[in-house]
Amino acid sequence: MKRTIISLFSAFAIVLMLNACSTDVDLYAEYKDITVVYGLLDSGADTNFVKINKAFLGPGNALTIAQVADSSNYPGKLNAKLIEYRATLGSNNYQKTNELPLDTITIHDKEPGIFYAPDQKVYYTTQPIRKNNEQYKYRYELQVEKGDSIISAITDIVGGKSFVLPQSAMNFGSTASNGVVNWTPCPYASVYEVVFKFHFIETTSPVDSVERIMTWALGSHPESTLHEENGTFSINFNPSLFFYNLALFLGNDTLNTNVERLIYEPSLEVCLAAGGDELYNFITVNGPSNSIVQTLPEYTNVKGGYGVLSSRHMLRKRMRLAGNTIPELTNHDYWNFKQIK
Repeated sequence: MKRTIISLFSAFAIVLMLNACSTDVDLYAEYKDITVVYGLLDSGADTNFVKINKAFLGPGNALTIAQVADSSNYPGKLNAKLIEYRATLGSNNYQKTNELPLDTITIHDKEPGIFYAPDQKVYYTTQPIRKNNEQYKYRYELQVEKGDSIISAITDIVGGKSFVLPQSAMNFGSTASNGVVNWTPCPYASVYEVVFKFHFIETTSPVDSVERIMTWALGSHPESTLHEENGTFSINFNPSLFFYNLALFLGNDTLNTNVERLIYEPSLEVCLAAGGDELYNFITVNGPSNSIVQTLPEYTNVKGGYGVLSSRHMLRKRMRLAGNTIPELTNHDYWNFKQIK
């Protein structure tokens, strides 16, 4: 009979070495509780969530077991908290300044997949995660009491007032020879991700309207690969890909001549996420590999368990469509875009 172990997060590879000299060995006699933690703390969020689950081991179809909530949930509520530490800027002498108890809540909007849905139990706090400033820098330690043991993880906090998007417009039209996104470095960040979101209203009658959003991701960019000039980072992109991605997004909807699409400026949302060192290490280790070596590497900064606790900071800014972007949208055959001023 096939035995399989699955953790709540498919990115974690857990290898069990089983040595036996008899066919009478019970593979489940020495079950070990393995805690899996995943959390991204954001100083700009009003609520921060942490997933605390367990790996499970059982006979039969692992996909069937994964659909049972008790397979990966701890019963009741574990005693979990975030401990805040503060150090004077330029110093590594951290002092404990606060404790943030984590409560549990059940969310009901998880999409169906390998693991049980739509309900999910998560741990959370509404107490603010402090942002670094001109005087102090912050880090947080997660502590989870599990019987006589404590599961823990530590992360520095990414972000500060100096992290900004200075641009106010973006040109995707044919007059733009190249595209560029600029931003000032985010304190304690190791990786950045840029996403464009084009917002517009789609209407088929005066009372039947819905907002649609075309998303274009420019990928993740380690800070070590970015060029810094005059105190800013930048990445380049091909402006024409805006229209290419929009065509894919609209698809066969362009055949419906009764649809009118309305552009309200500023219609472009630029989302810039800065991630901490632990998150970058986790992404790097668990990313695609061209190696023929079958043994998977493993990254975790959770002591006594598996997973990752890190931090991120999100910037969102609405920008105008510049140059001849809007004229090319409104003049495009079958798209039926119209600018509303």
